[in-house]
Amino acid sequence: MVNNSVTPIKMMLPKKVDKKWSKRRRRCVKPVVIVIACMMALNAAVALLLIQWQSPVIVTFDMKETVDSFMDQSAKTRLSPAQTEQLANRFNRALDSSLAEYRKTQRAIILVAPSVVSGARDITAAVQQDIARRMRTGRDE
Repeated sequence: MVNNSVTPIKMMLPKKVDKKWSKRRRRCVKPVVIVIACMMALNAAVALLLIQWQSPVIVTFDMKETVDSFMDQSAKTRLSPAQTEQLANRFNRALDSSLAEYRKTQRAIILVAPSVVSGARDITAAVQQDIARRMRTGRDE
C-alpha cells in the first residue's frame, strides 16, 4: 500500500518561482543603475563643492604688534590728554571696523598670531594698511 500522507504536503508548498527576469526588465536594469550612480556622484560633487565654498578661511592677525606700533607713533606726537584719548578711540574704532569688514568680506575666522602655530595666512600688514587709511581719511566705521 502506498502512503498518501506525503502528497497533501507537497500540494501545500508553493511552486518554484522562475527566477529568470523578463527581457524587458533586463534591458531596463542597466540604465537605471547607471542613472542612479550618476545622480549619487553628482550629489556628492555638489555637496563637496558647497562644503568647500561655505567653509571659512582661518587667518592670523598680530594684535600686539599693531597696538604697539600705534602706541609708538602716538607717543612721538605731542597731544593733550583729551586729544590722545580721542585718537585712541578713533584707532580702536578703525581696528574693530577693519577686522569686522575683513571677516565679513573674506569669510574668515581671525585668530591672534600667538595662538596659531603654523598653517594660517597672516593678514597683519593688510589690516594695518586699512587702519592707516581709515585714520587718514577719518572713515573709521
